[in-house]
Amino acid sequence: MNTPAHIAASLLSWQKQTGRAAAFAVTLGAILPDAPMFLFYGFQKAVGSSEQRIWSTLYFDESWQLFFDIFNSIPLAVLAMAVCYFGKNRFGLLLSSSCLLHLLCDLPVHNDDAHRHFLPFTNWRFFSPVSYWDPKHFGSVFMSIELIFAVGASVWVWKRSPNTTMQKASAGILMLYGLVLSGVAAVWLVR
Repeated sequence: MNTPAHIAASLLSWQKQTGRAAAFAVTLGAILPDAPMFLFYGFQKAVGSSEQRIWSTLYFDESWQLFFDIFNSIPLAVLAMAVCYFGKNRFGLLLSSSCLLHLLCDLPVHNDDAHRHFLPFTNWRFFSPVSYWDPKHFGSVFMSIELIFAVGASVWVWKRSPNTTMQKASAGILMLYGLVLSGVAAVWLVR
């Protein structure tokens, strides 16, 4: 899934949590598994790597894969949840729970870019027949479903959450999708 859709799913899942800290923890937890990818991409662009090289070669480098996969480890997320639960750390529990939701949503929609979701216990990867982005693996269909879900979840939280910070985050996601869709429409119309 795309990161904004992960945020929408987490906000929907924990919409009744109150306070800014809860909204921040839930949002940060939804972003955290993708953070290494953003760092990787920013670094590669800063050193002048081409898009082709970034996504066809460098992304699959073993060192980078380990960096990505540590942040996508289900056992590590569960361990963090347990530590936070028994330590009575509400912020950490919301953050790690949101991370786990992200990982569970990603597991069935990564094909050749699958993560080792069960590190450190195994290097096994689930190569799903469905990809969240690749049209060769139903990515076009999934992206449409994901868009409808993310917009619907964001509208729901924006209208119904008692947490005004979560409402604002949902409004931000709606604006982001609106900008992306406007950009896509503009490119399509100019063709």
